[in-house]
Amino acid sequence: MLAATANSRRMKVISVPLILGLMAFYAHCAVLLIPAPPQQHGLWHPDPAIPTNILSAAEKLFEQGFPDPRGCEYREIEVEVSGGVWSGKARLVNTHGWVLPKKSGTNQFAICWNGLIYPVAKVSGPADLHSEATNSSFPRWRRFGFDGSSAIGEADSVNYSNALSTRVLLLLRCGETAAALTNWRPNPQMMFGGSVSGRMPAQLNDPYLEFAGDWAWAMFDRMVSAHQRGAEALALATAQQLAEVQPKIEAECARRGFQRQRDYQHQGEEKPYLDFLGQLPLILADLERRAKEGPRTNIVEAGITNYPDQTKRIAALVDDLDLVSARQWGQPGWVNLPEDPIVSLLIQEGDPAVEPLLNCLETDKRLTRSVEFGRDFFRGRTVIPVHDAAKVALLAILRAGFHDDAPEIRAYWDKYKNLKLEDRWYAILDDDSAAVRWGEAAANIVQPENIQMYPGGLSISKPAPTNVPVPMDGEILRAKTNPSVTELMARRALEVPTNNVNAYDISAGCQMALYLAAWDSAASLPVARKLSRRACSVMRYSGRQLGPLVTKLALARAKAGDPQAFDDYASWIVATSPDELGFSISDCLEPLRQFATNQILQAAAEKLFDDTNSAWSRLPWKEMGGDNPIGSDLVNLPAFRRLLIRELEKTNIGGSFTWRAPGQIDYTITNYQSGGYGAVAFPSGTMPTNGTTSELRWCDWVAFSLSQSKRISFFNPFAPVLERDTNIENAKELLGSRKP
Repeated sequence: MLAATANSRRMKVISVPLILGLMAFYAHCAVLLIPAPPQQHGLWHPDPAIPTNILSAAEKLFEQGFPDPRGCEYREIEVEVSGGVWSGKARLVNTHGWVLPKKSGTNQFAICWNGLIYPVAKVSGPADLHSEATNSSFPRWRRFGFDGSSAIGEADSVNYSNALSTRVLLLLRCGETAAALTNWRPNPQMMFGGSVSGRMPAQLNDPYLEFAGDWAWAMFDRMVSAHQRGAEALALATAQQLAEVQPKIEAECARRGFQRQRDYQHQGEEKPYLDFLGQLPLILADLERRAKEGPRTNIVEAGITNYPDQTKRIAALVDDLDLVSARQWGQPGWVNLPEDPIVSLLIQEGDPAVEPLLNCLETDKRLTRSVEFGRDFFRGRTVIPVHDAAKVALLAILRAGFHDDAPEIRAYWDKYKNLKLEDRWYAILDDDSAAVRWGEAAANIVQPENIQMYPGGLSISKPAPTNVPVPMDGEILRAKTNPSVTELMARRALEVPTNNVNAYDISAGCQMALYLAAWDSAASLPVARKLSRRACSVMRYSGRQLGPLVTKLALARAKAGDPQAFDDYASWIVATSPDELGFSISDCLEPLRQFATNQILQAAAEKLFDDTNSAWSRLPWKEMGGDNPIGSDLVNLPAFRRLLIRELEKTNIGGSFTWRAPGQIDYTITNYQSGGYGAVAFPSGTMPTNGTTSELRWCDWVAFSLSQSKRISFFNPFAPVLERDTNIENAKELLGSRKP
């Protein structure tokens, strides 16, 4: 990291919205001292009614630092929490908590229901703990993490009604024994989501692991969330507390005999009890580093135009990678790091940023402010290292993929750094020893210039004129000769290694032919023909599934004007079944949809859909997902229309329809193993009552699907059977007489 660059941008005070008031100071100052409650180590005379197993767990956790609410006023308060791992932003919430006595010259703090002490933004009137504890009700799974809710966020966990088992400890200490015991009883299930390890039957009555796990999760969640939004002082104070208590909890769990789970990703080793804390040492070290450096503003906020010198600008951007704060898109999903302006600006710098990024990749141990996770309701969070952000930027600049990190990338860079980007692609295609990168180079060459690809498969398209072809990124290479790009692609697609025939990759060859078709359509025809035949032969004799590639080659041949474009495809498709194609069914039927008048394809369609011995001659086809063939352009094929007529004669019950006003039909289809919903606009005066249901006959589903795709007139699945049958007969007549 370039300290001089960083120091030049240090700030003594960070501007914050007025609404946060003094809370912002505690979020951003270098050190935050969280006070201890006044009776943290005072004697406790517990209610004799507390069972010994619960009492033992509670006493141990208060000894280990769980905050003691005695001597604090139970008040209405307002505290700053995270809005959730998705946004990483702060929000103020109203709740009730135990306000610690205020010391002169300091701000107030309060204990919340998740067992954490928070700086208080606002203190209001007193709250009635006894009434709240005795009159509230909540489902048991919210207490014990059933359905994965054990990863509840702090915006909820600071409230009594949503807190996990931490509320039991607070109620016990406040003398609300009856309410506390109502809040806990032996948990018959293991915890979900890798939150804490399971327990042997003998420990099902010992609540220590559950109490400790919920408290540790609350600390971990607050630490990560505060770090996400830049509240480093709060994050550091929480991390230090968690690092202190974690070994104590682990040791106590072992002493009590709790069973550890096996970690099958690491040769069956045993996991820690608090296995979601694996990154804690790294996070703590990073937070301590940030505290020493002090707050700073990043180059984007400071103004990128203030850095006209590219070398200094790149250095500042690399230094700011620890401020990257891109957020996860979905679950399961990933964090799209290139959307962060710091990473995006580094990518735009191009080749000059490669060496600084490589140095960062090789040596930088910092963390970003971006967090990734598998599911937000499981206790798993990972703060993304700066190393990953640097790698993403490198891959985007180099437009190449790598299995290893720095060594492989540096070797690639050392080999090609003296060539311009397009010339690298050409050099790779022309290199007999670079087979693993031929496809990558070809894909880059034919990439339309209005589409930006990023690591991980994300692409961003920019509008392009519709009346002219979009240029490709490798257009400048058309001037290359001896050999030309066309000659190189053709060679790489067809050549079979003479020293090892089995090393020939037919899939890679077919894909190269498709790149050639995009680059030089006319010249690709001989190559596409040969590879179509090769692929069909391989499938015939090996059973390997290359159908999607044969389909794409057929479409490419048709686009190039090949009169025999569909011969190989038709011979292959009639020998398949829907089960063989699985989820590629829709893609493999594309020629039939696009070229319904082609005689070769019509003859193939008759064998598929008219021959009652064919697996294609009856619906539904498995693995179609949400792609309903009934409403597709397959209906333009006479043979498929005859199949639909047969399906419209099937009156077996296969599910149900339900009307959801104002405009939605929910449906379940038993033999299609599917369900879903569709938007429907009923003619005026015919809308059913909300909640109306109807049995779904298979013929009703076929007619409804045709109606939804505007192939026939409106079909009402809630109409009387006689009316539906009349409409179905009309549909059969229409399908049989002409193309809908």
